[in-house]
Amino acid sequence: MQEYLLKVGEGAKAEIQKYLDLKAPPAYVRVATLAPLSNWGFPANSEGAVIKVLERGLVTGQAGGDEAPHDFVPWANIAYLSDGSKLAKEMAAERAQASTPPRV
Repeated sequence: MQEYLLKVGEGAKAEIQKYLDLKAPPAYVRVATLAPLSNWGFPANSEGAVIKVLERGLVTGQAGGDEAPHDFVPWANIAYLSDGSKLAKEMAAERAQASTPPRV
């Protein structure tokens, strides 16, 4: 099983909010898949996203751009889907802290 932290695109927000029974759509979701996904074709430093939720699965691609290929991930390959907003904030804070030079 593989776990991914993906941004929630505008076209997926309402469905993700409904699936996770949230009052507001999350900015990020954690998606665990049974078979790994590929990031082939994604530009350097780009961010993966769920761009659409369909009856039979999710469409993933690049957040804020369309250079990366779109992939269809069937529900049969998804082990779970959960709110990843808190994890994304924690990871951003860790990156910011790691990139801050120590005070002398």
